[in-house]
Amino acid sequence: MPPKRDIRIGNVSGATGDSPHAMRRMAQDGNVDVIVGDWLSEMNIAWNAIAKDQDPSLGYEAGFLTQLSESIDLIVEKGIKVITNAGALNTQALAAQVQEMCRARGHKDVVIAMVLGDDISQTVTDPAKCQNLLHLDHPDWALKDWQLEPYCGVAYIGGWGIVEGIKAGADIIICGRVTDASPVIGAAAWWHNWARDDWDRLAGGLVAGHLIECGPYVTGANFSGFKSILPELVDLAFPIAEITSEGSCTITKPEAHAGAVTKHNTIAQFLYELQGEQYLNPDVVANLHNVTMEQVAPNRVHVHGITGSPPPATTKAMIAAKGGYQAEATFYINGLDVSEKVEMMRNQLLHIFRDHKFSKFSIELYGTPASNPSSQQAGTVFLRVFAQAKKKEDICAEKFKIPIYALRMQSYPGYHMNLDFRTMDPKPFMEIFPVIISMASLDHQTHVLGSTVSSPILIEPPKITSKYPDIRDSYETANAVDLASFGPTQLAPLGHIVHARSGDKADNSNIGFFVRNQDEYPWLQSFLTVSRIKSLFGDDWTKGENHADRRVERCEFPNIFAVHFRVLDFLDGGIASSSRIDGLGKGIGEYLRSKVVPIPVQFLERGCI
Repeated sequence: MPPKRDIRIGNVSGATGDSPHAMRRMAQDGNVDVIVGDWLSEMNIAWNAIAKDQDPSLGYEAGFLTQLSESIDLIVEKGIKVITNAGALNTQALAAQVQEMCRARGHKDVVIAMVLGDDISQTVTDPAKCQNLLHLDHPDWALKDWQLEPYCGVAYIGGWGIVEGIKAGADIIICGRVTDASPVIGAAAWWHNWARDDWDRLAGGLVAGHLIECGPYVTGANFSGFKSILPELVDLAFPIAEITSEGSCTITKPEAHAGAVTKHNTIAQFLYELQGEQYLNPDVVANLHNVTMEQVAPNRVHVHGITGSPPPATTKAMIAAKGGYQAEATFYINGLDVSEKVEMMRNQLLHIFRDHKFSKFSIELYGTPASNPSSQQAGTVFLRVFAQAKKKEDICAEKFKIPIYALRMQSYPGYHMNLDFRTMDPKPFMEIFPVIISMASLDHQTHVLGSTVSSPILIEPPKITSKYPDIRDSYETANAVDLASFGPTQLAPLGHIVHARSGDKADNSNIGFFVRNQDEYPWLQSFLTVSRIKSLFGDDWTKGENHADRRVERCEFPNIFAVHFRVLDFLDGGIASSSRIDGLGKGIGEYLRSKVVPIPVQFLERGCI
């Protein structure tokens, strides 16, 4: 049979709490075959576990149900398939809610399926069953040696349960923790009838899913070149991936919606939260080194050059544990003698907390004092006090809030602080331990609700797998050029000619850098070495324990003029428990772009980004 036309897949959510009307707009204006969305992160999986523990009917992302309820009439009318990971820790409950809503709205013929097998909470909370689980990035760390007691766990499963659900007649597929790209891989594999060993095609589907999984990030948001498309950056469009039968894709958006899909913001999203040159997934491993992107029309970027390999026999799993309680306070400081005021405040804080039992404690100044500021606001910096404790009684009001509040009458000149004192009350936090787990140990299955089929559809683990090194490849450029050969230089922010994009995966940060012009790339390759990136971090590099041994992995993507770094163990435990205000590492790329470095004058003369 001839290949089908390209499938059009529209994304309507990049995270929990995303635009509440994106699904309706995509159904109305996107001309799509399938709607997908990403509602999960490492943090809200844990919070959904707590919610389910308190109320067994909860534990899923209710925002999906709200979007679907608003959109269901259009979706049914146009015959659009819907695939979501919003099931979180209670996929069954969300599937039942969706079925009830559809019937109440007169859509009794809509078929709902749910994909299960990701929730491994019973396994990881049983010490006898998790003896052999090892850390994702540190194979010498074992879960059994973790000082915390696992509370819940999810394994990242692939897209074949989705494929089987659609083949069984489902219109809406409710999943839990499938990988971010699995809904796209599953939809494309079903549409084009790909086999489980169509590695190159599946790898292309993986990259398409990666590019649209964060919604407006690929239509202009979180883009270092945002100034070039500023008039369009209001009420941004959500993206569409058109995927061919061979696995290449074109990224676009609904014509009626704002934003822009350009080669450069597509490169930026590609570099976001990568693992390096190989993107490991439970269905396929995408080999990314030769990825190529071309602007083929306004708001249309063609992506190709990806090849695939068999997946590993294991997949990632996230284990969450109750880490304790945390609280914080913020002091504002302005005027003269800021450093001396900070020293005074620090001394007072260290005195009142001299006998603390905190597990984590920091006093950090944010911002730089302004000279002759134009307003009080312009000249204000803030001092953040952050604490965590294993036991609530060690960070209760008497141990944190009351002592801090008592300082207000004996503090620095011009003292004022954040008056939302709720931040000083202890709140629970979770800690995360990422592991690898055998896919053969997972009970991956698909259930079609109301089906005459009496048993679930069992999804076998991949028959063909490959072994990948525990530590990913890292290298300096093979084409180093003497930096002096680029001519005279001028001190200027790196970001005047270099784009960057950064993000997180658990405790790791990734940063991708790229330039606009081919002749600038040899300079970028030669300039951005591992030692250089460490020096650009400045004081941030020496924060935390064992910073001297912190691993940095470097690779290159020559067809898109990019250099990529993965910095391990940099985010103070990751978003669920980090003391950083940027626990997701989203601002790291922009910070590094602001560092002043010697840049060839010939490149600066072309104009700043």
